[in-house]
Amino acid sequence: MTDELVGFVLFWGVWLFVPMLIDGTTAVAYFIGGIRARPSVRAKARQKPLDQYPRVSLLIPAYNAAKVLPNCLDSVRKQTYPHSQLDVLIIDNQSSDTTRAVVASQQAISFAGNLSLISLPYKGKSGALNAGIHRVNGEIIINIDADTVLDPDAILEMVRAFDNDPQVAGATGAIEVLPADVDPMTGEKKDVHPLRYLIAEAEFLEYFAGFRIGRQYQSQTKSLFTLAGAFSAFRRDILLKTFMYDERTVSEDTDLTFFIAQKFPEMRVVAVADATAFVHPTETLKALYAQRLRWQRGQLEVASQYPEFDRHPFRIKGLAISKSLVIDHTLAFPRVVWTFLLPMMYFVGYPLTLVVSATLSMYIIYMFVESLYLIVSYFIAEGEAKVRIRKHWWMFIFMPAYRWTIFWFRFGGFLAVMMEAKEWRVSDPLTETKMGAQRVATLTLTFLTQSFLPRLAAIVGGVLRSR
Repeated sequence: MTDELVGFVLFWGVWLFVPMLIDGTTAVAYFIGGIRARPSVRAKARQKPLDQYPRVSLLIPAYNAAKVLPNCLDSVRKQTYPHSQLDVLIIDNQSSDTTRAVVASQQAISFAGNLSLISLPYKGKSGALNAGIHRVNGEIIINIDADTVLDPDAILEMVRAFDNDPQVAGATGAIEVLPADVDPMTGEKKDVHPLRYLIAEAEFLEYFAGFRIGRQYQSQTKSLFTLAGAFSAFRRDILLKTFMYDERTVSEDTDLTFFIAQKFPEMRVVAVADATAFVHPTETLKALYAQRLRWQRGQLEVASQYPEFDRHPFRIKGLAISKSLVIDHTLAFPRVVWTFLLPMMYFVGYPLTLVVSATLSMYIIYMFVESLYLIVSYFIAEGEAKVRIRKHWWMFIFMPAYRWTIFWFRFGGFLAVMMEAKEWRVSDPLTETKMGAQRVATLTLTFLTQSFLPRLAAIVGGVLRSR
């Protein structure tokens, strides 16, 4: 009986509970970071006046952004930071819509800062940002996406982070996902598909926990992995000493973050919880897949560029690529195995009750982890975010399924980095499957027509001639 019990614990413990233990340990570590950056602690820093109001240059890359740009610029005009110290530069890179006309109409609106536009003869976000960096003179350079909306205090709190700590080289804001059922332009309710609404709320909770809990812990341990492209800031003198935004990977933001850590080890990159930016929810599962695959692929591509950060996986402080790889990839394989193994266990003789109970046990444990995230998120949230979390308290039931789906999307990035050429934009799974089938068909046809059939004809011809 004892041997059977030991065997049962070892078998199920290794395959079923170890991955959940890792997720739970990560959650506890993140909770510590979130609690240490709770609103009551941050309020002391917010009350301290700035020593100065440095010139801030705001860069907004725009490609076919006519619909979203007015809302973005309206949020800039609502900033509490002195407008006279703001320079806003919109970089249009080959838009085919009315983006330039929209900018012209926005320039006619009263604004104490400077609002200007440059047009580039090429496409690409990296090139647009680099061109903008060389055109501005602000002490602090802030990048935001054209479809991003800033909280009124976002720029003030971002500058405060640099003012309070001279060792801060770069900072990322806290990104929140807007509700799918509210029009960001008018604030009016709109009808959305229930599945899209559910995914948008899951994204909101994922982002909130990631930025308000996870990245706060990373900031405190100097292990922040990437500065969010939707809203990030830099000291200009530091940024000009880097390669800026390079296209050697599909994650130029992560690449730049690692380069700063490599070149300026005495400096820090941080996440600023009070500098909030709002982004639109991902429209479809296809778009979500493409986004997460690119993120994961970018992480691996950047990791290969900085082998000096391949530190011990259990080191707490500092960037450690091996730690991320162990959690995201090595410990991911039990999840991969169980996805296929649990259903198969029934067909090889395991009782159905055991298979079902094991699956439910796994899901319940993950629901418990998600409920912890929700509790801490609610504890540190303020304003509308707190109301939104309270309203969707039941999402802990759905979140494990959402994260399981995201895991498989990210796992696709792990496979893509080994098998496919670098590409910033990624197709959805169905399109990529069709493209893969077409490539296989082309290769097969090429092999048949250029190798197999000519050789077969030669063999047949040789046999006939010998007769």
